[in-house]
Amino acid sequence: MSRARHLPAAYQAPRPLAVWAFARYFRGLFRRHFASARWAALDAPAGWDRSVPVLFVSNHTSWWDGFFSCLLTGEWGFTFHILMEAANLERYPAFRRIGTLPLRRDSRMGAWQDLHDADRALRPRSALWIYPQGQRRPATEAPWRLERGAAHLAIRHEGPLRICPVAFRYPFMSEQLPEAIALAGMSWLHDGHDDRRMLTERIGGALRDTIGALDARLSGEALDGFHVLVPGKLSINKRMDRVRHSLGLLKGPFEARNG
Repeated sequence: MSRARHLPAAYQAPRPLAVWAFARYFRGLFRRHFASARWAALDAPAGWDRSVPVLFVSNHTSWWDGFFSCLLTGEWGFTFHILMEAANLERYPAFRRIGTLPLRRDSRMGAWQDLHDADRALRPRSALWIYPQGQRRPATEAPWRLERGAAHLAIRHEGPLRICPVAFRYPFMSEQLPEAIALAGMSWLHDGHDDRRMLTERIGGALRDTIGALDARLSGEALDGFHVLVPGKLSINKRMDRVRHSLGLLKGPFEARNG
């Protein structure tokens, strides 16, 4: 039997001070380890009705995905929640304070109960992230075989619910450090008419389309149209160039990125 704790009987929202502290910490991590963290959207979150909660479904290829999801949720104006394997959440219980919810994977009944409990997080101005691949997978692997937890959440939810696919990539693009890139795909309002299988297929198709759209944008190593979420560290050569510019040894404007 799983020893994972359950959510309290009454839903408890993420604690604002913890959210602020963790977001600050996550931003510091991205500044140190990436040339930048950026996002773009095919369906701009700024235009969404904040009274409708959002279920974000994403590919899961990196340890960074959860931190990136947290920062994006705040950037888009929603309260952050995410499902995390219960065994891992037991090891890092502080994440509960920022909206992390347990999902038991060692028990089918336990998993369904945790998904039922997680529905309490789908409130106005709130968002819940789920990775329907079920576990971290290689970046080159297309998300064809998905678990049905996201569809289960959407079907059981009473009231309107927006579903939005999000693609993550962490490519090296001419800089010393990699980039963290996210693309929010085309969202839709779930009408409750699909069954779990049909909705899982729709989620999978939307997620694959979003990943394909992001890969197409990144194929030319151009970041036009992407918003800077966290500016990162300059490459070593650019730090040297900045010093030379300050000393008047290089002419023209200083370019922060490599060509």
